[in-house]
Amino acid sequence: MCACVRACIDLIHFIRAFDDDGTDGRRGLATQITVETVRLVRESDSGESTHEIMPLGEAIEAARAMGLDLVEVNGKASPPVCRAMDYERVRYDQKKRVKEQKKASAAAKRRDVIKELRLTAKIDAHDLNVKINGARKFLDAGHRVTFRILFKNSDGIALEKRPQRGAEIMDSVMGMLDDVEIVVKPKMVGPSHMTASVKRPSGKKK
Repeated sequence: MCACVRACIDLIHFIRAFDDDGTDGRRGLATQITVETVRLVRESDSGESTHEIMPLGEAIEAARAMGLDLVEVNGKASPPVCRAMDYERVRYDQKKRVKEQKKASAAAKRRDVIKELRLTAKIDAHDLNVKINGARKFLDAGHRVTFRILFKNSDGIALEKRPQRGAEIMDSVMGMLDDVEIVVKPKMVGPSHMTASVKRPSGKKK
């Protein structure tokens, strides 16, 4: 494992440690280190790690000389392993990554939610507009939307005419929606239903 990867893993483990124990985030800083000797890990200009065992006071001074904090990243080692780093910056970057990961996870969950809107074969313009406005809200929230047209005997539409009538309604629906991607093309599901599903294109939100 390269030195850069190992350094990142050490930092993540450290950040998780102080987050999990409910402290104020200062544990592991030089002021909290009680041992007399530490192993100071430093990165050279070429990106290689150097390990040097030295007195705690000397390690603190070395970190200060670089304008950084001395942070213990592995207290179980003998002697404990420390790094010179911008402690607050590391905390900020880690929390930012966690926040972005949670945001991405929430977006993925929204994409998995399918909202269904039911239409009738005799739907009028006003009701269709209401359904379209509802669909836009769902789409803008990141959900997929399925339109389902319900055919009834009372509609007076013959079985053989239902696919044509359904296609006409779906054409109107797609024409009223903008910036959508068709996930499932309009199709008859049995003799009494026609469905179609849409979503916002990836990376696009209103």
